[in-house]
Amino acid sequence: ATPAATPTPTASVSVTPTPSATTPTPTTAEVDLENAKQAVVKLWAVVDRLTNDPKSSVQDLDAVASGEALDFFRKNLTGYRLEQLTGSGTSIVEVESAKATGENGQGLATWTVTACIDASKTKLVDTKGTSVTAPPYRILHRSIVVERARALLVDQDEVLGTC
Repeated sequence: ATPAATPTPTASVSVTPTPSATTPTPTTAEVDLENAKQAVVKLWAVVDRLTNDPKSSVQDLDAVASGEALDFFRKNLTGYRLEQLTGSGTSIVEVESAKATGENGQGLATWTVTACIDASKTKLVDTKGTSVTAPPYRILHRSIVVERARALLVDQDEVLGTC
């Protein structure tokens, strides 16, 4: 004869989430604004990586930039490579302001992000190891971020001065 199966006790726990006043759910507009800020941070991370690794593909810029900004950074990086300049270090991106700015002439959603780009921890050297980096190291940029094919890309970047 086989022994009877012993019933296994089951526990049922019901948890009801309680709303917390300290962590409100961000709105779509707030999430989009944060994503626009991150688009600028990502751009500079890619620019640093491509500057520091001359063998990396300049096409990597396509994932973070478009329009005038893409053209500008592509020309800059290509120039560095033609002159055999190599970078090191990482830029610090300090976002000072960000706001939704409606749509551009193509009907694409846009945001304006103003950020201080601190390049004091970066260096650009020639083939002899001589630094070609010169102050000022903290430059204020105004970037126009656009939403293209569900990605936020820096479409324009303008230097406003030092910060």
